Amino acid sequence: MNFFKRLSARNRRYVLGSGTAILILLFVFVNTTFLSDAEVAADAPKEFSLTDFASKNLPLIAADIQANAVDMAIVAAAADKDIVAAGAEFGRDLGNKSFVFAVKTTAKVKLVDENFIVLNVPGAPAQDTFNIPIGLALSGNPLRDVTGKITFGDFYDQTQYQDVANALKDLVRSSIIDQLDLQNLTGKTLSIYGAWNNGPLKNVYNIQPTSIVVK
Repeated sequence: MNFFKRLSARNRRYVLGSGTAILILLFVFVNTTFLSDAEVAADAPKEFSLTDFASKNLPLIAADIQANAVDMAIVAAAADKDIVAAGAEFGRDLGNKSFVFAVKTTAKVKLVDENFIVLNVPGAPAQDTFNIPIGLALSGNPLRDVTGKITFGDFYDQTQYQDVANALKDLVRSSIIDQLDLQNLTGKTLSIYGAWNNGPLKNVYNIQPTSIVVK
C-alpha cells in the first residue's frame, strides 16, 4: 500500500486541499502583473484642471460659433413657430425637444438691470424678449454643448461634465461680462456672438455670449 493509501480519509482531504490551494496560488502568481512605482504613477488618473479646460476650450467654442452662427432674429422667428423644426434646421438636438443654437446679432441695449442686458434685436418678432444674462441666468451649458465636440464621454462622471460648463460660465463672466461698463451701456449698440438653448419660457431668448463688442 503506497503512502497516500495509508493516510486516513481526513488526512487525504487535507493533502488534496493543500495541493489545490498551492495550485491556485501558483496560478494567481503567474497571472499577476507587477508594476514599478513609475508605472503605477503613470497609470494613475491625471488631475483635471477646470480652469485649464475652460481657458483652452472657450476660444475654440467662440471660433466655432463665429463660423456657424445664424442671425438671432431668424432663429427666434423659426423657434416661435416650431422649436423642433427650428432645431432641425439651425441647431443641435440635445434630446427631449431641447436644442442649442449658435447665434449672432447686432442690437441696441434697451436697459441693464442686475440680471440682464436687455436687447432690441432688429427684425425679431415683437413679442420676443432678448437678453444677455449677467446674473444667475448666465449659464455655460449652451456653450459646452453648442459645437458637439465636448461630450459626456470625455469626462469622469456627470459632476465633472457639469463642472466644465460652470468653468466656461465663470470664464465668460470674468473675460467678457466683467469687462463691460454696465452702468453706461444703455443705448449702445452691441455686436454679439453666443449660444442659445431653448427652455421652459417661450419667447424669451437668453444669449450666452462668447463675444461682445461695443460699437
